[in-house]
Amino acid sequence: MQNRTKCLLGVVVCGALTWSGWTAFSADPPPPANGGIRAFMRMKLDASTKILEGLTTENFQMIGEGAKTLQSMSAAEKWRVSNDVLYRQYSAEFRHHADQLLEKANARNLDGATLAWVECTMSCVRCHNHARAIRIAGH
Repeated sequence: MQNRTKCLLGVVVCGALTWSGWTAFSADPPPPANGGIRAFMRMKLDASTKILEGLTTENFQMIGEGAKTLQSMSAAEKWRVSNDVLYRQYSAEFRHHADQLLEKANARNLDGATLAWVECTMSCVRCHNHARAIRIAGH
């Protein structure tokens, strides 16, 4: 039981990190009116919310749906906001963790899915920090 409590605590922390990463991103100037990157990031946040809800309710279908959304988004052209080596590494890590998340959801492995979600969230936060640093530096 103590393991499950630690697991749920980790999920809550990840949700908070995801939300804080989104609010930091929200402070950026608005994108073009064509539903640019801001709308795209909103889709990522919606998928993240679905995953978090699925983890806390042990709804593996919901976790899987959110993971599939993240997988397809990470393959989209809008995903690539930079072509530098570190950004590409963060994106590859994120895709790997999203793949793991879907695999664990399909296996109905709550602890494994939770760990994969923590890793997804951490790679997200690292990448957003890096992307902001690139923007500040004017690259």
